[in-house]
Amino acid sequence: MAEKTKKEAKFRHGMLAFGLLAAVMFGCVVGLGTDPQIPMLIGCVISGFIALYLGFDWEEILDAMKKGIDDSMEACLILICIGVMVAVWILSGTVPTMIYYGLEVVTPQLFLPVCFLATLVIGIVVGAWGAAGTIGLAFIGIAAALDVPLGMAAGAIVGAAYVSEIVSPLVDGPNLAAAIAEVDVFALCKRFLPLVIAVCLACTGIYAVIGFGLDTSGDAGASTAAILSGLEGSFNIGPVTLIPLVVMVVCIAFQVPAIPSFLAGIAVGAIEAVFYQGVDASMLLGAMVRGAESNTGAQFIDTLLSTGGINEMLETISIILLVMAYAGIMQHCGLMASMVEPIVRRLKNFVALAGATVFSGALFNALLPDQYPAITMSTLVYRDEYNRRGVDRAAWGNIVNSSAGITSVLVPWNTCAIYMVTILGVSCVDYMGYAFFCYLYPIVVFVVAALFGKKLGWVSKGEPRLAARDAEAPEGVPREA
Repeated sequence: MAEKTKKEAKFRHGMLAFGLLAAVMFGCVVGLGTDPQIPMLIGCVISGFIALYLGFDWEEILDAMKKGIDDSMEACLILICIGVMVAVWILSGTVPTMIYYGLEVVTPQLFLPVCFLATLVIGIVVGAWGAAGTIGLAFIGIAAALDVPLGMAAGAIVGAAYVSEIVSPLVDGPNLAAAIAEVDVFALCKRFLPLVIAVCLACTGIYAVIGFGLDTSGDAGASTAAILSGLEGSFNIGPVTLIPLVVMVVCIAFQVPAIPSFLAGIAVGAIEAVFYQGVDASMLLGAMVRGAESNTGAQFIDTLLSTGGINEMLETISIILLVMAYAGIMQHCGLMASMVEPIVRRLKNFVALAGATVFSGALFNALLPDQYPAITMSTLVYRDEYNRRGVDRAAWGNIVNSSAGITSVLVPWNTCAIYMVTILGVSCVDYMGYAFFCYLYPIVVFVVAALFGKKLGWVSKGEPRLAARDAEAPEGVPREA
């Protein structure tokens, strides 16, 4: 039996698959207030029908979806580990101790920089959403007592929390970007670390200047004392509870792969939870699945520390699987290439490519209002072109993530912003102007890429791989200089 002839995927086919997904996603998430899973499922159906029209059979489309999903398996496993770790570290006293020490150093004038730095540190360990839902909530309460504008406080919290989406190998965003870019997550997180540190220092300075200019007449003493007392009454607070964190830091320093690092941190935390905090073993195992439950009787503390577990990660995992199924159809059925090739061929050099990557990352966050579709689409759209140009994978993975990974929280209808508004009780419009890291970092990445990209080794001098591609270009297609 002769093989079925396939039609060539054209630009209009790729744009139709993407445009209809964007319209459905925007209408459902923004217009109807739904979660992004069903729109992504509809996107898979749309792209599948287009692939059928082009001559692909069901088995080929299914295989394309499975290939796409396979790229995200490590990220999904890491998310499961994150959920388990958050629950275990709460019960072991690790997270409560970090919150306790962070709150002890708060003063009215230094509130904003301390808020930024403390949230940053905890975010690197528990992720952006975990940081906002734990110490972020605590700082919002203290800001209210200090008469610090809640928009400023929420902006510092959000900006700090999303630093983890760039530099932490323990959170989902970098792991997703690394998996699709086919680069080690530790290499990805370390590659742009000097830039991250520089931007964080600049943000800290800005917050310090703003803080010293505020008229803060409130008294945080009562609020802070109540939180500290509640933590002391429920946990053994002390440096020993930070051993799981030290273990994770050591694993990162020795570049132990992410999953074994998580398992090591979980194991040490579990031992401390049982033998140092006196947690029942069956309760600990249940919390690994369902999440930690704080029952101190203090509502604020219980809200802070009732989180984590595998179940909390399942919603995120479902989004990733559907996004990658859609991306698999787009990529392996030629729809992605048909949409991207006419665009990227007009990007004459590395600077233009980097600029387009940063811009489109923010655009994807607005059109496909969730961080995971934005990271996935940005990575897949430019992956082949970056590789053809000889750009270091860790470098271009960071360029993608510099925008797609952190601008989501600045879009009021994006699911990341909706989560932050729900948790912190401050509107996106009020905090976005103070989340300095989320828009300063993409700008800095682009400027550094434009001025120093070749000197820093991000791209091979002369972009030698272009020659091979241009030699194969058909007649009539402009060749790059």
